[in-house]
Amino acid sequence: MKKLFILTIAITASLLFVQCKKTEVLTEEIESTEKSLGNVLAGSNWEVLSVVSVPKNVNISFTVKHPKMNFYNDYIEMKLGRDICSKHYFFATDNITVDFAACTITNPNHQALSDLLEGDFQYIISDNGNEMILKNNSETEITLRRVAQLGTTTPVVTNLPSNLNVQ
Repeated sequence: MKKLFILTIAITASLLFVQCKKTEVLTEEIESTEKSLGNVLAGSNWEVLSVVSVPKNVNISFTVKHPKMNFYNDYIEMKLGRDICSKHYFFATDNITVDFAACTITNPNHQALSDLLEGDFQYIISDNGNEMILKNNSETEITLRRVAQLGTTTPVVTNLPSNLNVQ
């Protein structure tokens, strides 16, 4: 009877330990997934299609030379014609917050874009992932289109038998 009691305690303790270990592993996996999804914009490149701000009376559409925005881990590099400007950003819940960065921009449309890209923005990415809209509470909306990046590939080398004639 004593052995059965000790065996029952040992089995119960081991089951509790396994359950705690499973919970710990699951928690670590969830935290890892949240971190990897945390910055969905890092490494993405976009071109600006339009900038609209009702209170600032701005309505700009770019049709030929689109300003570019390259998102890195914590800053946005804006390529505005000959001007390059960097702005710091970070995620806050479902929004991104863009901080001011000092830059000298010569084109008035690019200056308006730079000025309006400050503060808290909700980002909405289309289902196919090719368009994104940045909206803030003061009726500013920036429409972006993803720029397809050409990746580098490793060339495939094939060794043909020496007796095979290729023409």
